[in-house]
Amino acid sequence: MTEKFEMKNKLMDEAYQRAHDYMVKWLGCAPAVFAAVMDTLGYENDHVINEAWKTTLGLVGGTGEMAIGTCGAFAGAAAAISYSFGVTKEDLEKDRMKIFKINGAVAEVGKEMQEKYGHITCQEVQFHHWGISYRFTNPNGRSEFAKRWMKTQQDFECQKLSGDLARWAVEKILEYNPLFSKRK
Repeated sequence: MTEKFEMKNKLMDEAYQRAHDYMVKWLGCAPAVFAAVMDTLGYENDHVINEAWKTTLGLVGGTGEMAIGTCGAFAGAAAAISYSFGVTKEDLEKDRMKIFKINGAVAEVGKEMQEKYGHITCQEVQFHHWGISYRFTNPNGRSEFAKRWMKTQQDFECQKLSGDLARWAVEKILEYNPLFSKRK
């Protein structure tokens, strides 16, 4: 194995573990994945990244905890991948094709998610795993979901999914934008 390959695998494993742990810490898949990716790539103390992290809070639980939208972990991964491209409004106005490259990288992660977790929406991922979906905006749904989580002894399916999404996002960033990583 080459040193570059070993470092890539190390970073991907670190991203997985960070997202897994951040899920317990924050109870939110989108901010867990976004922070795990950015922290792993060396942006842990970056003010702009920490401000951008705030935008992921409403993307939890299928957006606004409604469960019917895109899985928050996927949304967090998409945000991290998008950010890594560094495309500004002006860049996009000059070359609108840049958005296709960004979305292509995000879609590659989405395809991996679909293969492993059955879908990219929170509701369908829940059905894939448990045969039931919880609306977190409903107090009873939130309570039932919390009970399911507590039974797993801190290795809940959403933690694993968040870990995988962080791993795949790091992989795509290193593939498409290797210079974005401050970790070499």
